[in-house]
Formats: sequence, structure tokens, C-alpha cells
Amino acid sequence: MAVRVGKRFTFDAAHQLIGHTGKCANVHGHTYTLEVVLEGEPISAEQPSDEGFVMDFGNLKRIVNEQVVDFFDHAFLAKGNEPILEALYASGSKIALIGARTTAENLVFFICHKLKQAGLPIYSATLWETQTAFAQVLSSEIPDEGPSYRANGGCDVE
Repeated sequence: MAVRVGKRFTFDAAHQLIGHTGKCANVHGHTYTLEVVLEGEPISAEQPSDEGFVMDFGNLKRIVNEQVVDFFDHAFLAKGNEPILEALYASGSKIALIGARTTAENLVFFICHKLKQAGLPIYSATLWETQTAFAQVLSSEIPDEGPSYRANGGCDVE
């Protein structure tokens, strides 16, 4: 029988939504919370050290940190069209270029795809931009080749 297990992660990052009509058109930052949920069968007794786990939480932590947190933490999240990029590059600042408008929706698609590529049995990913606002995606909605980003900043997952 399948079971779902999850772990939460946090990272700090800045971004700017070019063309937005509200406050988020300005450069600003968030402490993001990422929740990763895996789904699978607990490992059988054939592997005694991991028996009963879908995945050891320590291994999950290592993979998510390597694939996502280390890439995003204390970085400027960028589509690539932000006017501030030239100054950030010149100052040696950390930039996480994802090639799509850095909305919570697009970020969670990007993250879920990276975790699928890393071989995790991911069920869903939820990215909290603030304590009250989040975006969530089911892994089954992300094609193996990844989401395709539209010119207007949205994302196609079909």
C-alpha cells in the first residue's frame, strides 16, 4: 500500500515581477517555505537499513537541498528580463535564472520538475511565498520534459 510522506524546507530569495501593476513590480524578498510530499510503497525487508521507509528523511533533505534550496537560497530569482540583472551580475550577486516569470506558480512548477528529474517519487510540491499565500502542483501534472513557459509569464503543463 502506498503512503505519502513529506518534509518542509525554507530559503530566502528576492525577485521582481516586471510588468506587474502592484507592489511586486519592485525588487523585494521572501522567506519561502517549500513542502515536498513523496508517495510510494515502504521499502521491504530486503533492504533492512531502510525497511519501512518510503525514503529516509535524511536522504530527502540532502536531495532537495542539492537540487533546490542551494540553488535558490539568498539568490535573486530571475526570468532574465529584469533591468537590475546587469548590476547584480557586476556585483557578483547570486542569481537563480529560471527563464520564466518568478511567480510562486512558475517557481513550484520548476521545483517539482527538478525533483522529478532527480528521481524522487514526488507526489506534490507546495511553495509558500508568505505565511498566507502558496502555490501547489501535483507531480503527475508536470510532463517529463518539464513545463513550457509562455511569453506572457504563465506556464503550460499539458
